[in-house]
Amino acid sequence: MESLVEGMFGRAFRRQVHPVEIAKGLAKQMDEGSMVSVSRTYAPNDFTVHLSQADAESIQAYQSSLRDELIQYATTHAQSKNYHLMTPPRVRFTTEDTLRFGEFGVTAKLTGGDGPRERGAPQDTSGQTRIFRTDEGADEGEDQGTAMISSDEARKHGLAREIVELVMEGGEAHPLEGRGPWSVGRSEENDITISDPNVSRRHARLIRSENGFVVEDLGSTNGTLLDGAPIDRERIESGDELTFGGVNARFVRRRGEEGEGSPDPDSFGNVTARRTPRGR
Repeated sequence: MESLVEGMFGRAFRRQVHPVEIAKGLAKQMDEGSMVSVSRTYAPNDFTVHLSQADAESIQAYQSSLRDELIQYATTHAQSKNYHLMTPPRVRFTTEDTLRFGEFGVTAKLTGGDGPRERGAPQDTSGQTRIFRTDEGADEGEDQGTAMISSDEARKHGLAREIVELVMEGGEAHPLEGRGPWSVGRSEENDITISDPNVSRRHARLIRSENGFVVEDLGSTNGTLLDGAPIDRERIESGDELTFGGVNARFVRRRGEEGEGSPDPDSFGNVTARRTPRGR
């Protein structure tokens, strides 16, 4: 890899690697690594993102969330190109001493995983690494740079800055930042305190999982409801209504621009991304 990062572009001005640039590099590697079989086009499904020490530190706080977003991006890109993935996408991050600030690499492998291989599927590939640079002023068509995608495209693929909140019925918003989990209950020791006698001292908790977010009841007296149905542990999506012992809240995941703070939440019950209530 060291030989790939040397040369004339080492003298260019660089800026911090942005998540949407990583996503675009991942898509390029998926396109270039695709393989056509008799009836399908297979694409890489295992990605390693190589970062400089400085860039790795800059994403450390939201690395887990970024991994989820990149997995979703890869899935969406594969669907848009009619690629077949032998397993769900995997993304991991690693630090490379040979990379400088503003440089990153993407290694893309095609693998069938540990299960039985599909008939006609290609053999696993060792993966090729491509280096991308965030050179200031690089033309969009040049290979050495990764052009920023538009904010609309970023939101479409889920790569804009994510803001996650639990919005209470009265409008109070509790940001869910970091890795979590976040406890909910009547006790002041919880991350989110609800001062209501129907809420248990340790009522429930919200968990950031590998594929999204989960709500889990902690054996509360009056239970936890998801869209009106009692649950023990269930995955949640933006717009879902949660009820803790009779107190309603809304789980919200939003997209914002880089550096943007938490916006004012929509009025309770007016979140556009709400799902159809579950029937249980």
